[in-house]
Amino acid sequence: MNANPPPARAAGRLGIRFVLTALVVVIGILTAVLVHSTWSVTANRNVRDVVGQLNRQIVSAIGEELTGVLASASAVQEALRTIFFQNVISTTDEAKREFTFLALLQSQPSLSWISFGWPDGHFFGAQKVDDGHIRMVEVGYDPATGVVRRRIDNYDVIDGDIEFKERLFTDNSYDSTQQPWYKNAVAADIPVWTEVMDFPTRVRPAISTSTRLVVFQEYIGVINVVIELERLSRFLSTLKAGEHGTVFILAPDGRVMAAPLDPQAHPMPESEAVPWRHVASDPQPELRAAVAALKDAGLTLDAVKETRQLEARDPVDGRPYFVTFSPLNFQGWTVATVIPTSDFLDAFDRSTEMLLWMVALFVFAVAAAGTLFADRLVVGPMRRIARQLQHVEQFRLDRIAHVASPLRELDSLSTTLDQMGRGLASFQKFLPTELVRLLVSQGVEARPGGSRQTLSILFTDLAGFTTLSERLGDRIVPVLADYLGRMSCVVRDSQGTVDKFIGDAVMAFWGAPIADPDHAVHACRCALAAQRMLAAFRASGAHEGASELRMRIGINTGEVLVGNIGSEDRLNYTAIGDPVNVASRLEALNKRYGTEILLGEATRRAAGDAILVRRVDTVAVYGRMTGIAIYELLGMKEDRGALGALDWIGAYEAGLAAYRERRWDRAIELFRETMRLRGMDDGPSRTMMARCAEFRAAPPAADWMGVSVMETK
Repeated sequence: MNANPPPARAAGRLGIRFVLTALVVVIGILTAVLVHSTWSVTANRNVRDVVGQLNRQIVSAIGEELTGVLASASAVQEALRTIFFQNVISTTDEAKREFTFLALLQSQPSLSWISFGWPDGHFFGAQKVDDGHIRMVEVGYDPATGVVRRRIDNYDVIDGDIEFKERLFTDNSYDSTQQPWYKNAVAADIPVWTEVMDFPTRVRPAISTSTRLVVFQEYIGVINVVIELERLSRFLSTLKAGEHGTVFILAPDGRVMAAPLDPQAHPMPESEAVPWRHVASDPQPELRAAVAALKDAGLTLDAVKETRQLEARDPVDGRPYFVTFSPLNFQGWTVATVIPTSDFLDAFDRSTEMLLWMVALFVFAVAAAGTLFADRLVVGPMRRIARQLQHVEQFRLDRIAHVASPLRELDSLSTTLDQMGRGLASFQKFLPTELVRLLVSQGVEARPGGSRQTLSILFTDLAGFTTLSERLGDRIVPVLADYLGRMSCVVRDSQGTVDKFIGDAVMAFWGAPIADPDHAVHACRCALAAQRMLAAFRASGAHEGASELRMRIGINTGEVLVGNIGSEDRLNYTAIGDPVNVASRLEALNKRYGTEILLGEATRRAAGDAILVRRVDTVAVYGRMTGIAIYELLGMKEDRGALGALDWIGAYEAGLAAYRERRWDRAIELFRETMRLRGMDDGPSRTMMARCAEFRAAPPAADWMGVSVMETK
């Protein structure tokens, strides 16, 4: 009987370390092969993202600069109008008028002219000359000679002081009443911006804001403040668009409003006129590429309503460019950023070669590591447990799950980790989640302290809750718990932090502990979501009496002290400061005006065009001496279609303007028109009509500035 031979040892079988190493090497090689074929697509996509980000930075910088320049001009104009209106000086008082114009012009580096035009064509203005000098220019009819004469007084600025240099007289035909800035101001009731070129001393492209001066119902003339566009061109020269890119500001009709100045070029003599350049006829290659991009896309400048990122070639030399058009919120202007594609793609080509070498090194490094850690019974579970520990570090306790392992020690470790996560979850309810994650992940010791940060703060309060709680007694607890739970979710979903619950009231803020550049927008979005949540809460019928509840919300933005406030034994992560108090007062003001959501003017400014609002009033809230503009939040920009016609906002704000001008009957008429256009009762209109009626019977003091003072919280 033949015995069966012992089974032969498996010959030629591969070990797990070898298989893993070979697999990693093959994957690495395939990756290296695929990198080259996919790199071009990836590079182009990344380049477009970089170009888009660079353009956003440039447009943001231009927007901030333009806003600052326009604000300076408007502020000087309003200051001068107030001086004349309050009769601090008279327009006919030459000495005081000259001193005031010179002082205002010297204090504002961005302004080129401050001037005044009379109805008879007489002109008087202060001009900032290119070399830093200042001159006074007066043009008017000379009875002695029977001609229009121009007087120029030149001043030197020495160590901040203005010293008279010389006086010149020449004939001049400049008539202020024939200038577009004068005509536009006469035709308008508010300050208007005008593109101008002609001045008594030279011809330069510029923009000006002009407004009529009416004192005691007598038309005096027009105040005009000018910004020469060379000022914006100098600013564009400081912006860097790649290595060889260029930035332009274009008008809807194709005129080049501002372009970077050639550092080698000499200043244009004052005696020579500087004409408008036009994008279609300019020989500059970047402008030729911009024209080609518009033509290829079938666009015109006046049709650019949102950022458009295009590619085009210079029709003369064929050089490719990235061309991005972004609208500016002023006069229909557009920012054109033109960057040669070689500024980015050349670097990506060099990076491709480097990447191939890096992939090769990576393949060999991973292959070596794979031979050392091939035991999947240990490595796999340990890696998964490590990921669970990362969830603990980040305080994302809901992601912790048990990791099964055939090894008793690893299974026990995973079980202990799971139990620890459940224990920490109860601690999570007592502090803002993002704060706890920050402390745990960074190992920060909790100590009293804080920092000054700009946040957006929200306060809510339930109208009718006190009455409901008195009626329900202990049964109010589940109602409140359900409501606060839903409210916490709304705040969390909008990236906010719940600071505290004060009965049925909620305080939350945005911008800390995690930085949020859009904190004002997120706070507004949360307020609207909270109102929708409460509407669903009422409609659900889940709680007795919930249908009676209404929510009032106040939001304010400002610099506050935020951090761990308290003692060594007990801390509270919170925000304190005047903007917090104002947010609380705004919440209470909803009751006075019959609104649901009120914003402070800082929040309105920070949220910008992302929200739809109407200005309700100017109020000095309890505890403050100065007034702030308050706004009613109507919706987000994307909600515009759902809100229907909003022409009633214009009627209301016109009524508010009439109210501030003490035209009580006109204001009441406009507030009534607001309610008619809206087709419903409007709380602010009703409140303002009642106030107008009171003031009509008992007019306010002479120094009344249209600010409503709140005597109570």
